[in-house]
Amino acid sequence: MHSLSQQRTLVLTERTPHITRLAPGEVAFLLEHHRRRLEVQATGRRDRYRLTALGCIGILAAPTCRFVIRPKIPLANIFALLDPLVEVPCASDHMAAEKGTEAFEFLAGQLARRMWERVAAGLFRAYREHSEQGRVLHGRFDLPTQLRKAPGRKDQLHSQYDEFSADLPCNQVVKATAEALAASPLLSAEVRTALRQALAGFESVSSVLLSASLWDAIAGERLPLEYQPLLDLCRLLADILLCNDTAGSMSTPSFLLDLERVFEIYVTRGIVEAFAHDPRHTVVVQKTYTVNEPVADQSDIIMRPDLTITCEGKTVLALDAKWKRLPRNAETGDLYQVLAYGTALGAERVVLVYPGKRWMVREYRFRHTALRLMLCTLGVGGTRAACVRSLRRLTQALKVFDCRPS
Repeated sequence: MHSLSQQRTLVLTERTPHITRLAPGEVAFLLEHHRRRLEVQATGRRDRYRLTALGCIGILAAPTCRFVIRPKIPLANIFALLDPLVEVPCASDHMAAEKGTEAFEFLAGQLARRMWERVAAGLFRAYREHSEQGRVLHGRFDLPTQLRKAPGRKDQLHSQYDEFSADLPCNQVVKATAEALAASPLLSAEVRTALRQALAGFESVSSVLLSASLWDAIAGERLPLEYQPLLDLCRLLADILLCNDTAGSMSTPSFLLDLERVFEIYVTRGIVEAFAHDPRHTVVVQKTYTVNEPVADQSDIIMRPDLTITCEGKTVLALDAKWKRLPRNAETGDLYQVLAYGTALGAERVVLVYPGKRWMVREYRFRHTALRLMLCTLGVGGTRAACVRSLRRLTQALKVFDCRPS
């Protein structure tokens, strides 16, 4: 294993091909662990390969080198996608080209800030059943446990009681995410300190490991809407931490941010806020639908659009966001996917949203169905004000698109 000082650094730009020399071990590592994040193509020349980062930015550690993947759009715009309301560091686009940890530090700093806000507003609490053993009965006598564990003993009483507690999965996942981030050597001392200070407000919450079961437990909780942005941020960071742990022990840690997921969150957030006070429409985010009639001994067909919009309980629109250039030829897998959503869900409107330099929209009608399609690009590369205008035009177009007669 090479030490950090011996490793060479290859700087790539997201979605931009780069030809470089790679050892056979490095190629094998990328193909085994990161095929979906880094496309590796042989050039016909010995040990020369064409590398293309597929919709991700950050740092990827290989056995004998590391890759720093920069975004195509300015870092300030990446930060705006992650949180449109936050004040962006004015020097964000003047950092060293090889650093690659700016987005990671930004997200960790945002988590610390939102944890402080949550503590100030009050952690969510609910009644939770606890068990206790001792000389004094606390709460209800637990007869089955008493008979099983301490039959005939009067000095050891088993009891159960309800406690109004903050030690719940929704708070445990926040603490677990912050603790995992604080342990990363990629963070600066300043951000790590901010995280540890924010963790002090979660002292009453148990420390647990990040896991899929923890997120499943959150799905069963009835949480206030104000918790959702914090949990969305934790989910994004947790996916990164869990995903980048698959490559095993490396001399340098990895951090890869999935820009498709970031774009999905950005688009979804804007649409949810735009329809928040619309009494007729409800935005449903990443709901899983079973679209077939059930048949015994036959697997179901499952669909999960990025979001759907319902009107009086009926699905009227399905939308997917894609972090890629809008294809010139509309006959793509993305198109077939969203048309299938519309057909299977009974929606008459379907939408595909792509990033672009500016706002653009095309609408399509079809000869043999009432289903209608909107293709649009959302400006993500200009000024923050221009990006905000572009997102506003998307939400306005959706409202008009939904209301037009077929």
